[in-house]
Parts: sequence; structure tokens; C-alpha cells
Amino acid sequence: MRLLSCFWLFYQKLIIPSLFLSMMLSIIVVGYADFLKGTGISFIFLTPAFHYLTYDIKNPNEYYFYYNVGLSKLTLWLVTPLTSIAIGLIFYLL
Repeated sequence: MRLLSCFWLFYQKLIIPSLFLSMMLSIIVVGYADFLKGTGISFIFLTPAFHYLTYDIKNPNEYYFYYNVGLSKLTLWLVTPLTSIAIGLIFYLL
């Protein structure tokens, strides 16, 4: 349970900006007709990009906190795309 709450803490910094930008891109590119499908597809690709920008470029020392909790950098990099694919598919299938 502790690892899940720490991953949620990690993912909170990624979900808001990538979801916002995904919605904006979906409105610009796809329009309102397939808004949720466009949001889901762009969310899948934008979340790992925000992961890289937020944790590898801007705050690389935050990995130490997650490593001390039990989440290695590799684990975070594997779980982030899997979670974004799951959330993106939910948006796509709605």
C-alpha cells in the first residue's frame, strides 16, 4: 500500500499537465467529434515525455526519495508508460 501511495505521489506531477495538454491537442487536432479518443491517444505519448522533463531534466534528485521508499528509477520508468496506456485506453474506449 505504501508503494502505491508513493507512486501516486510521483504520478500526480505528471497527470495534470499531460492531461491538460492532451485535451488541448485533442481540441486543436481532432475537434470535438472524437475528443475523448484524441485525448486518450495523446495522453499515452505525452505522459512519458512529461516524466522525462519533470524528473530527469528538472528534478533529477527526486529519484533518491522514491529509491529510498523502494521504487527504483527503472520501476518508475516501467510503470509510467503502463499506467498512461491504461488511462489512455479508458479515454479512448469511452
